[in-house]
Amino acid sequence: MRRPLLLLIAAAGLSGCSLLYDIGQDRALESCDRAYSAQDRQACRKANSQSYEDYEAQRKRLKAGEPK
Repeated sequence: MRRPLLLLIAAAGLSGCSLLYDIGQDRALESCDRAYSAQDRQACRKANSQSYEDYEAQRKRLKAGEPK
């Protein structure tokens, strides 16, 4: 009985992290719209377009000591 509850709590926690990441990404992309030139806006969007899943995979690789 406890295991399904723990899995539910863990899933809710993980989805919360991705939600907060998405909110941060949205704000970063909004700031890209205020960049002076089209080239700066494009570079900003490229730098801030990583999905949460890609971010988390990269974070785990770096934590394990693997190169980018």
